[in-house]
Amino acid sequence: MTIRFDGQVAIVTGAGGGLGFSIARQLVRRGCAVLVNDYGGDRHGDGAGSQRAADAAASLRTEGGQAVADATAVGTPAAARAIVAHALDAFGRVDILVNNAGIARPVPFEDATDEHLELELRTNLLGPYALMRAAWPAMKAQGYGRVLNVSSNAALGIGANTSYATAKAGLIGLTLDTACEGRTHGILMPVAHTRMIEGIPDPAFVAWFRRHMASDKIAAPLAYFLSRESAVTGTIFSAGGGRMARVVFAENAGVVGVADPESARAALGGILNVTQATALESCLEELGRYTSVFPYEGAAAGPALDQHAVVGAGRPGVA
Repeated sequence: MTIRFDGQVAIVTGAGGGLGFSIARQLVRRGCAVLVNDYGGDRHGDGAGSQRAADAAASLRTEGGQAVADATAVGTPAAARAIVAHALDAFGRVDILVNNAGIARPVPFEDATDEHLELELRTNLLGPYALMRAAWPAMKAQGYGRVLNVSSNAALGIGANTSYATAKAGLIGLTLDTACEGRTHGILMPVAHTRMIEGIPDPAFVAWFRRHMASDKIAAPLAYFLSRESAVTGTIFSAGGGRMARVVFAENAGVVGVADPESARAALGGILNVTQATALESCLEELGRYTSVFPYEGAAAGPALDQHAVVGAGRPGVA
């Protein structure tokens, strides 16, 4: 059966072009109404204007879809509330949030400025955080929602792009933690040709991206993970050019008895060896690897490794 989004409403940030527009178009073509958010500036975070969002929304409407433009710059709680309120006023509900907006100012670590650090963190991390908080009550009230946070493989380390990598790595933690509470979220680490790529100095590399990594090749299969049919949540994907793969945190069996510098030196081979590493599904699972090795002075079965262990059982509102 064809995957459809009839009756649903999506907010897509950074949807004036590139990957964001491709995602918005894919949703519209499948029946979803979309709030097209784009602040209209460049990839460095400079400039602003309403035309790009307006043009993108108009383009989607020419295809017979429902789309309204929003030129609010993401990055603050007030902006997030305004964006969500706009979607609710226009369409009456919010089912899907795609945090795609992003900026980058590649520069050697020692040359980064405080202003650029704050701008990148605000746009790339605090903006998505605030939008999720703003959309959460509406999704919770209707008992349904999908959130996609667009990260980057820059989070794995790329060099001379520390502010961007830090923010995109933060999106991973944001997604994995909120997925434990909402079970509605996915995360994507895309490999796509976007305007960010145009800043790469090697023209052959840029040409390779243009040829193989068109944003539509990500947006089309991505629609499944934004649909009601998908139960995938709290998962990191690498995607590009029609290829998708899961990315995980993994840990080996570890070495017990590392108690001083000398024992760490002696055990270094075993500590670093990841040939038998296995995936970690959550921080609680990782903690379980310690409680299975070291005696737990309490209940025979060990501690209850769930959210209560973190939030604190007995707090008001916590069973």
